Amino acid sequence: MAGTDNFDADMQAYARDGAVCLRGAFDQSWVALAQEGIARNIEQPSPLFRNLGSQDGGFLSDIWSRRYISELERFCMESPAAAIAARALQSSKVRLAQDTWFSKLPGASVRTPWHHDTVIEGPFCSIWVALDPTPRTATLEFVRGSHAWGRAMMPRSYFSEEGDAAEQFYTEFHGDATDAVPQDYDQVPDIEANRSAYDIIGWELQPGDCVLFDARTLHGAPGNHLQHPIRRFVTRWITDESVLAPHGKDVIAALAAAGLPADLEVGKPVRGPLFPSITVLP
Repeated sequence: MAGTDNFDADMQAYARDGAVCLRGAFDQSWVALAQEGIARNIEQPSPLFRNLGSQDGGFLSDIWSRRYISELERFCMESPAAAIAARALQSSKVRLAQDTWFSKLPGASVRTPWHHDTVIEGPFCSIWVALDPTPRTATLEFVRGSHAWGRAMMPRSYFSEEGDAAEQFYTEFHGDATDAVPQDYDQVPDIEANRSAYDIIGWELQPGDCVLFDARTLHGAPGNHLQHPIRRFVTRWITDESVLAPHGKDVIAALAAAGLPADLEVGKPVRGPLFPSITVLP
């Protein structure tokens, strides 16, 4: 895959736009493995399992659960994800910063608002693998080119209902946006209220398609108004040059509270067994 003309063009689109859809990047065996792992994870939740929804429906997620769920461990370490990340980050060695998954059940109307991922400084990309058919109206969206704005931003309030489970989850890892945002961070603009002012991109997805994006590309997603769940398995990747951002102390505290102490320091490279290194052969 990495040597094909199409893949080279995809990497150019990734660098230019901050996000690209890779069709059929994961075959059915990987899709089935991730589906099985998520199903078992729901039955055997880790300390970081959350229901981020409200009374209208479930929005389930877990983080770093590969340590507990063998199917997810295999997906992270053996699937094409590391090779894709290596090409995107232009490094033969990459580190798995995080594995996570999201399952928005039918009726889960909570919207994932516009944000970008700022807890890591330096090379940082995400790979979202679709595990269910997802129409364009329900898919993850991006502001094209926003990774190149050169501005670090945080939302004023991550989810619309302050104090709900999703808001608490975000602040658990990023701090309270009203008093913990570093002074050199901007607020995310109200993109949803003025969509026509931005170049918003997204793709209809089939199981096995993935979206590769620079973590600094602004992205968000609508709720699930379909009749079936929308599941995505996500791996986030960095290099040895990537460091924990100034507000990363919240990540350290959250991991410790979940019984996952990590050898992390603000401003220092990300290391340790929670963040395994994978060398990708050319």
